Amino acid sequence: MRFSSLQKKEVIELKKGSFLGFVQDATIDIEKGQIAQLHIGELERSFFSDSKSKGVQKINYKDVMTIGKDIILIENKRLN
Repeated sequence: MRFSSLQKKEVIELKKGSFLGFVQDATIDIEKGQIAQLHIGELERSFFSDSKSKGVQKINYKDVMTIGKDIILIENKRLN
């Protein structure tokens, strides 16, 4: 799977069903060649400008339960 297919997907916390934001970036473990963390941020839309990131939170990739067509479900909300 390419990272570009993960970008802009909604991230939902499974236990509470709460919306955390959209995948914007990732931290890569170069030694293992794997994604270590997903960077999640809510987009702030403005009428006059492009969308901007409000704040970014990092979620460990090991907490990802399922990657679906439109959303990503995570088990625990461990923010860094």
